Amino acid sequence: MKNFVYLDEYKMYSLSSQVMEGVTDFVIKESKRSETDSEEQKGPMNSGKRMAEIIETASASVEKRFLHDYAYSLFEDKLVELDKVVFLSGNSSFEDVAADKAGRRIVRVRAKANFLDAADILKSLDTLVDMQDALSIVAVNDRREEILLELAMLGHSQSKKGAISSLRHELDALSKSQISRDKAANDRLQYKNLSAVLEHGFKGRLDVRMSLKDCKVTADLKRACLKDPEDFIFKTYSRVANVELVLLGIATQLRDHDEDDEDDDELAEENPTLGEVVANSTKALHDLEGHFTRVQGKQVVIDPIALYLEL
Repeated sequence: MKNFVYLDEYKMYSLSSQVMEGVTDFVIKESKRSETDSEEQKGPMNSGKRMAEIIETASASVEKRFLHDYAYSLFEDKLVELDKVVFLSGNSSFEDVAADKAGRRIVRVRAKANFLDAADILKSLDTLVDMQDALSIVAVNDRREEILLELAMLGHSQSKKGAISSLRHELDALSKSQISRDKAANDRLQYKNLSAVLEHGFKGRLDVRMSLKDCKVTADLKRACLKDPEDFIFKTYSRVANVELVLLGIATQLRDHDEDDEDDDELAEENPTLGEVVANSTKALHDLEGHFTRVQGKQVVIDPIALYLEL
């Protein structure tokens, strides 16, 4: 059984239509047979039909998800049967994919996963200074409690007026941010510009990363294909998962950043053509984006189809 975290139904059906003739039709027939069975249940005439209509209306989206999940099981089983899949685990290496003799590019990775949610990071940066202010006030709450207790004991004693005034002054100071105004302003400036850089580089990406013996496997997940909201997934599995998840997808890039990139052909320095200008700009943009998407050492980039916990 599989507890799905992510499933790209369109990609799954696109590929399954090429390797499994009639898989979609088979699933639809199974659904129709289920409805027929419900119509034949015991009870007053047409009661089964009415019940089937109610269930179909009330839980159409749930049923659709069930059908997608079932179709995926058929799809993956067929890929394995046709020997189209490279199986990887935490003990696998970069060469298991790069040097696959059959040239297979569909991989099934089972390993512990880390989630990187760029949108969540950007949201946190926008409120980080306010959170620092709040934490600085919360951190001195014990002292504020002590002062309130001392003030209650002193009451309105005229002989203790100086001590009362001093305590109230300290209480006012502790009720405000312990971070200086200049530091807070500088932090806001820093986080604002850092957020702008990250927003350009990550573009709201949601990545899943897995570590193999000598490389990293990364995949950019489509939020629309998640089975549950991001917060629920992170709370359920943690951003750094302790259980092994299974990622099935297509290896689209095999990178080895330990080796120097090959130098591009020299472009004309004088009077470059428009094509050369565009080529230079593309290369510069590629290098800039690499700072956000590349990892140290070897990397396998996956176009994901499914991510799930195998039960």
